[in-house]
Amino acid sequence: MSLSIIERLALRHSDAVFVAECKTGSSWAGCRRLDAWAMPKTWSPLTIIGYEVKTARGDFLRDHKWQEYLPVCHELYFACPAKLIAPEELPQDVGLLWTSGDSRLVTKRKAVRREPDPAKLVWLMSYVLMSRTRIVADMHEAANSETREQFWRRWLEDGAQAKSLGLQAAKKIRQRIIEAEDGRRRAERDTERLTAVRERLVALGLDGDASTWQPDERFGASTRNLRQIARLAQSITQLAESGE
Repeated sequence: MSLSIIERLALRHSDAVFVAECKTGSSWAGCRRLDAWAMPKTWSPLTIIGYEVKTARGDFLRDHKWQEYLPVCHELYFACPAKLIAPEELPQDVGLLWTSGDSRLVTKRKAVRREPDPAKLVWLMSYVLMSRTRIVADMHEAANSETREQFWRRWLEDGAQAKSLGLQAAKKIRQRIIEAEDGRRRAERDTERLTAVRERLVALGLDGDASTWQPDERFGASTRNLRQIARLAQSITQLAESGE
């Protein structure tokens, strides 16, 4: 299953506070928008991580606004398809993640921790609280709600189950089609054999109608045998006609 880079980042931070398309403050103040923002649930140390996602080389080369994200996070990473951006193309303190063949992201360079601008960080945190957070009634509700990790695991498992069910259904349908084709071929072979028997009997003068038989009584017991053969021919003829 192919996942987008944002989905991969969400899995990477399944135990953290994660916000995709995170604004750096009020829209009226001309704020910027981080592609993703994460805050691991730890105080040692408290860390804000920003992500800039690039999927096209031209977009990376034309973009210069990403430097405005540095004051609102402790660590900043670029995330992109493998080899789209080389580590040496970024400043030494900016991290880089490449997509791998599965759902993971590979760290090509670890970001260097810096201290963000407190005032700008407050603006970003205010946006997250006011626009992207659901406040629960108490800690019990928070502890028992579905975690982001549980959500993504369930999403992946549901997709795998749906795929497995589809494969099983397709296999069963193929088996039914094969069985139907085998039955049709057997019926055709049986009809051909019965038709050949009927034609042979007709060629021998046994047309299958015993009532038209008037054998000479001089044949004695042979007459009864011929009548039995006639009745047999009639049964085979009816069977062949029913199979046509």
